[in-house]
Amino acid sequence: VALVGSSGSGKTTLAHLLPRFVECTEGQVLLEGVPLAQWNLRNLRRQFALVSQTVIVLNDTLAANVALGQTPDRERVLACLLAANLGEFVQSLPQHMDTLVGHNASTLSGGQRQRLAIARAMYKDAPVLILDEATSALDTESEKLVQDAINNMMQNRTSIVIAHRLSTIRHADEIIVLQKGSIVERGNHDDLMAHNGYYKKLIDMQEVK
Repeated sequence: VALVGSSGSGKTTLAHLLPRFVECTEGQVLLEGVPLAQWNLRNLRRQFALVSQTVIVLNDTLAANVALGQTPDRERVLACLLAANLGEFVQSLPQHMDTLVGHNASTLSGGQRQRLAIARAMYKDAPVLILDEATSALDTESEKLVQDAINNMMQNRTSIVIAHRLSTIRHADEIIVLQKGSIVERGNHDDLMAHNGYYKKLIDMQEVK
């Protein structure tokens, strides 16, 4: 499911209701038929992996940053790094996955940080994936590597994608179009283009063919 709309339309707020980063002020959200308020918060948040534009990196090894609080399983860590298109980068490091990345990983490029976040989400192996504009700040080459890694990670998971670049969500099963906090359209790409409404206007503004 992709959430699209202009800045301030409510995309991130809607996604953040799920792990209860934001609480409902009215109505309710259900997960597996159970209201979120009835879930144990720790168990609820185990169901979600989040990749956003802002990637927090610990002053620790690359492996520890992937495992993020768990004892690193080296084979799993390596598999996640490879799936996130970080294999060449890991091989270039002096101690490979055991290399300290430094305070907030200032030596990593934007694309490498995003792929590290993807490796981290893969390692968590949560059933629901939230991607909050994970590629919007990247150059074209970095975006392709990150998008390939994202495609690997989305297999067999429920994925909620917040996208600024609409070219990345054309193949979503369902696209939810938001405007000023309300859903104004929903459907797949072809249906919404045929509808000739707000989604098509957004596409035309980006000149996505």
